[in-house]
Amino acid sequence: MTALTLLRLLLVPAAVWLASLAARRWGHTVSGYLGGLPLIGGPITLYLALDHGTDFAALSATLTLAAILGQAAHLLAFAHGARRWRWPAALAAGWCSFALVAIVLAGIALTVRAALALAAAGLVLAWRFLPRPRGPATMPSVPAAELRLRLAAAFALAAVILWGAAALGPVVSGVLLSVPITGSIMPPFALALYGSDAVARLTRGFVVGLCGFAAFFFTIAAGVVSLGTTIAFSAAIAAALGTLFVASRVLAIAESR
Repeated sequence: MTALTLLRLLLVPAAVWLASLAARRWGHTVSGYLGGLPLIGGPITLYLALDHGTDFAALSATLTLAAILGQAAHLLAFAHGARRWRWPAALAAGWCSFALVAIVLAGIALTVRAALALAAAGLVLAWRFLPRPRGPATMPSVPAAELRLRLAAAFALAAVILWGAAALGPVVSGVLLSVPITGSIMPPFALALYGSDAVARLTRGFVVGLCGFAAFFFTIAAGVVSLGTTIAFSAAIAAALGTLFVASRVLAIAESR
């Protein structure tokens, strides 16, 4: 393993660690915002563009964008399962929902516009049908075990995709980039420690964060070939943060009515 490869791998869990520190300060909803952002997928996609070219990165980003529909299915299944079951059953329901959607999407030739439409549909449905919290918010802690799992999972996904990209191809890499890693670690801990209301806040926060995730991967899918890596990724970061800001304000106003 070269020093550059190791640095790339370590930067991914480092981003997750910083987001976890922010979550401790600002609560479950903001934790969801950060969990939904491409803190893992963004850096890995950049490495794919650098190592395998912009065409590879564009196709991978297109599948990642479409697979947001699967992430939405995962959140819906987990959040509703959390009202009735303990976290292992709710997580199993979420994973099965994501897998069913991802398998279907992987077999379809998708344009960037079609992928965006699928992502938007998933986010709208998730926001509409996710459970709403019933009681007052509580400030979360991030247990050491949860933080270690987040960091290990981020490192493992980065390693699998970076080392296996040539064999996996852009389609499988794109689907893997949309696997709900943080969405499979944060909600179970929230349910076990704080109950289903915390899960409701967290998953609704995830939807807001996924709006930024969608903006990021749409920008990469649509622009990385024509604009080049530096400009496209700079624009994608700006699009993700801008979309997160607007979505958080608009949806907060909608919730208050």
